[in-house]
Amino acid sequence: MSTVHRRDAAGGPPGDEAGGGRYDDAYGLLRDERACIVTALRLGWWLADAYHHARTADLSTDERPAQPPAKLTNFTEMSGRRRLRMYLDGVDVALAQIAGLTRGGPAAPPAVAPSTGDTRAALSAGAGTLLLALDDLNVDVLRWAMAANHRVGLAYRLGRSLADTVRHGDADQVPWRFAGRQIEISRWLDELASVLPPYSATVVRRSLRAWADAVTRAGVGDPAEAGLGELARELRNQGDLWRSVLTGGLHPRDLLDEEDYAVVARNVIIRDRKLVAQAARGIFWPVLAPLVVVLLAVVGVSAAAAAGSPATRAAVALVGLGAGLTAIWRTVSGPALAVAGEVNRPLLEGELAVRMAARVTRPLATARATARSRRHGPGEVAGGSKYVAGLASADLP
Repeated sequence: MSTVHRRDAAGGPPGDEAGGGRYDDAYGLLRDERACIVTALRLGWWLADAYHHARTADLSTDERPAQPPAKLTNFTEMSGRRRLRMYLDGVDVALAQIAGLTRGGPAAPPAVAPSTGDTRAALSAGAGTLLLALDDLNVDVLRWAMAANHRVGLAYRLGRSLADTVRHGDADQVPWRFAGRQIEISRWLDELASVLPPYSATVVRRSLRAWADAVTRAGVGDPAEAGLGELARELRNQGDLWRSVLTGGLHPRDLLDEEDYAVVARNVIIRDRKLVAQAARGIFWPVLAPLVVVLLAVVGVSAAAAAGSPATRAAVALVGLGAGLTAIWRTVSGPALAVAGEVNRPLLEGELAVRMAARVTRPLATARATARSRRHGPGEVAGGSKYVAGLASADLP
């Protein structure tokens, strides 16, 4: 859990006259912790993309179109240098936002954030010099972010590692991207779960585990799994979904439909029924059985001592038994329902997380569907016999 907690203006740290911020006992005041973490994650992803662009794009020219284009120039239509400058502009904006969101406390970030000036100057100095300048910028940003707040530094590393994991590449590059890196990413997600958007850390962690399992099975040639080629083609699409979920652009709950909620309700009811049965068995002998024995004894004595006909005594016994059972129910049901409510909440959250992770991992499902189509052909039914004719359109006159 995060060590961050709210303090009012009277109890806040020095320099927080306005109050209303979030104070971290170790790292000082964060004006908006979630915005700071999300911005750092975007910054890491952005800088990783900038480095990859500098390694692969043609940066020798900075030409603009000779003639006015038919439409406004798109992101992918920019020249290599213009696109890299846009990446650096994004880095400057993110650094300024983080600097504005972190203040106060003994471990406040340096007054001046890292600058992209040296990197911009290296644009015309050759590819090697530019890559070294970008790596120096990465180290400066990492040091500055870790000094500002430990979680800000983790978010920067998380964004950078996820971007490198889902990078476009050949099929043979996919296995080593999941050769242990996902374990570290999952650990960072656990640590940042309390400050990332709701459900995002849990959903992405489950989705990442599904991808790691799929890559492992594909690497050993599992015929029931998609091939490394199909996985490589869908990996970047999966990365875009992960980034949208982690930065709050996409709430994973918005992907659920009526069928998902029906499945969640069914699973929760099944698990509740099992819990009720286990709880009833657990409290029957130590709690309910003694109470029922005492109740029967009291009712029996009362009925025997009552004056009147046998019918009157039976009525007294029934009334006493009903009143006693009602009292037992009221005594037991209140705490039981309170405990059930507390237990049911995490069960519901867990079932929702499972369904949301399945929806977020739809690029993996697409890769598997593509693999099945490739193996069986468009007209062949999966699992069918090769001696049975495939589906064909009806012969119409």
